[in-house]
Amino acid sequence: MRQVSAGDLHVELAHVPRWPWARNRDAEALVSERGGCACSLLSDAADWNADAWSMRPEVLEPLARTLMTLAERGPEGMTVAALWVSDDAEREVKVTAQELAALARSSQLGTHTRYVLSRGSV
Repeated sequence: MRQVSAGDLHVELAHVPRWPWARNRDAEALVSERGGCACSLLSDAADWNADAWSMRPEVLEPLARTLMTLAERGPEGMTVAALWVSDDAEREVKVTAQELAALARSSQLGTHTRYVLSRGSV
């Protein structure tokens, strides 16, 4: 696990294991304010049954910048999802780095959505 700073948020990177028998796991990046759970990004009005996560206004721009950086530096087809630990995505949406940042900036990240990064126009 490697920790880096992207703006005002904390990013923890878990790389793909070196052992061939353990490589069925993708690398992961966890975004939060102080490490661990990203729950503190949510506003008091956040509801996992809503279409989009309600986030605190002051974290929207740092989140957008962080996701933009990860999307620009990550591989084509990288996925981003804001899910509770036991939840699965119900739908997938192709987005560019700019579209992903715009969704974060406007507090419109889907509660049950996996975003798939596309380098070109969607």
